[in-house]
Amino acid sequence: MCRHSAPVMIPRSRHHDENEEQPAKTAGPAGIVRRAFGQGTRPEEELERLLVERAAELEDYAARFEETALELNTREERLRDERASVERLLRQSTAELEAREKELVQFEHELEARDQRLRTSEAQLARRRSDLGAVELKRAALEQRERALETREAALAAREDRLAEGAGLEDRDVEPRAVELYFVPGPGYRLVEAGEEVVTPEAIVEIDGDEYHVARVGRSPLPGDSRRCAYLVRLAPDIAE
Repeated sequence: MCRHSAPVMIPRSRHHDENEEQPAKTAGPAGIVRRAFGQGTRPEEELERLLVERAAELEDYAARFEETALELNTREERLRDERASVERLLRQSTAELEAREKELVQFEHELEARDQRLRTSEAQLARRRSDLGAVELKRAALEQRERALETREAALAAREDRLAEGAGLEDRDVEPRAVELYFVPGPGYRLVEAGEEVVTPEAIVEIDGDEYHVARVGRSPLPGDSRRCAYLVRLAPDIAE
């Protein structure tokens, strides 16, 4: 009869456990150093290689940092230039706006002055038109008066012609006629009642001690007076003697 033997428990190798824990221990830079020392025959070369790689990475980082710094400096200079340009544009725009505002103010003053001159000219034109209308009215009135005067002068001339014709006929009439008035010359002409005395042209009459020559016989010089009048001319003293 076979005797079954009990299973034999084989303990796990400690080396195997250490190998399982090795990935955790070799992680990171320390693990890299451990691997470098644990593998290969020359750990110094592996360390030098790692240092060279890290130095290259640092140089790459430094180059990138320098490029970034240069780019930032370039951007900063560009921003300063743009800011200076904007400030120049603002100053120029401000100066142009101030100049334009001054021009607008001056133009407004000129417009006000032109408006004032225009109003003054319009007032003068209206006054001149009024004066011209008054002048035209005066001219029309003067022309009307002139025509009326011409008409009256023509009527007076015709009347004088008729009177002259009548006086000429009376002067040529040498027959004695009765007169009722004497037209006596002197410092002031005067009319003297004749009392229906009969006289002829060229006759000599005495009034208030003075002798007069009968120049002509005609109507009374008074308007509307139909009496006959002898117009006298005073004789010189030698002729009277």
